[in-house]
Amino acid sequence: MKTNKLFFLFSMLLSMLATNALAYDFAVKNANGVMIYYNYINNKTEAEVTYKTKEYNSYSASIAIPKEVTYKNKTLKVTKIGYCAFANCGSLKSATIPNSVTSIEKSAFYYCNKMTSVTIPNSVTNIEAGAFRDCSSLTSVNIPNGVTTIAEYTFGDCSSLKSINIPNGVTSIGKWAFWGCSSMTSITIPKSVTSIGNNAFYDCSSLSSVTIPSGIKSIEDCVFKGCGSLKSITIPNSVTSIGGHAFEDCSSLTSLTIPNRVTSIQYYAFWGCSSLTSLTIPNSVTNIEYNAFAQCRNLEKIISKIVSPFTIDDATFNVETYSQATLYVPKGTSTKYKATLSWKYFKKIVEEGTTTGIDDVEADNTLNTSNAIYDINGKRLPATSLDELPSGLYIINGKKVVK
Repeated sequence: MKTNKLFFLFSMLLSMLATNALAYDFAVKNANGVMIYYNYINNKTEAEVTYKTKEYNSYSASIAIPKEVTYKNKTLKVTKIGYCAFANCGSLKSATIPNSVTSIEKSAFYYCNKMTSVTIPNSVTNIEAGAFRDCSSLTSVNIPNGVTTIAEYTFGDCSSLKSINIPNGVTSIGKWAFWGCSSMTSITIPKSVTSIGNNAFYDCSSLSSVTIPSGIKSIEDCVFKGCGSLKSITIPNSVTSIGGHAFEDCSSLTSLTIPNRVTSIQYYAFWGCSSLTSLTIPNSVTNIEYNAFAQCRNLEKIISKIVSPFTIDDATFNVETYSQATLYVPKGTSTKYKATLSWKYFKKIVEEGTTTGIDDVEADNTLNTSNAIYDINGKRLPATSLDELPSGLYIINGKKVVK
């Protein structure tokens, strides 16, 4: 009896090992003689492409997946690219997906780092998380019109991706979706998008401009962190909060207007935006967290529309900012600002519509020349129009003028 039990357990172990050795149900060569591995799905009425063994790396060169596959005299429609089907195929150069396929499963092409092109047919309506993650040689992708969600990590670290078409039907972009797409210079986010997950465009270091659609209610943590080429960003009025590190190290951003529905600017939101010279904060803001504007060393002009100033951390702005920037506040509120931490650390607090409070500048006889513009130290500038100059305080015809 004991011997029979041991034999039974041993037989089960062998059976399990045999089952795990092969990760597919059947294999058939395509028209080019390339062996492709499949699993049965939907009660064996359809097939999905899969890998040969758990080690992955089952395919190389170029793969053309057929619409149908015949095995044991039964023809099955190929409708899915299965989980990890082409994962870690470091020698795969390109893949053509037929228009019978409706779904590309999780990590399907993960780490196909030599793949330069992939054709995704319009029949595809579902692309799962990490489907093309670490495809570092992929240069362009067209997402089919039927796709409504760009899942997390879908194109993460596709460092050669220069262009991507996001269709109008997409409503959400998942976290880390385009993280590390360092060659992408621009992207159009359609109006249909209502949510963008954290880190979605983190370290897209070549991205120079972005327009966020009006359906977005919050800018999540680290969404554009490390986008060092980002020069302009349009934040819609629908946004009510800006998350931590959201624009950290966007070192090319020069000006910023925060829309008047935003109530919270979280920690490190604009840390390291070293080219930022002007900033407008609306009255709707009730919370600004520590280091929100730290390392914004070139801030010259801050317009605060906040009527009732609240306490902010002394590290919200740089020490240099407190000493060099002019803080413009609503009329009749300067006394409040001068009594409130850490707004009171600004050396130049000026109510809008009044002079800056900077000591008068002794002007020479040429100051009244109609086209002469001077800086606050009395130095004549080569410009003939304020349009040619950055935001700041100037002297024209003996009078102080704020741009």
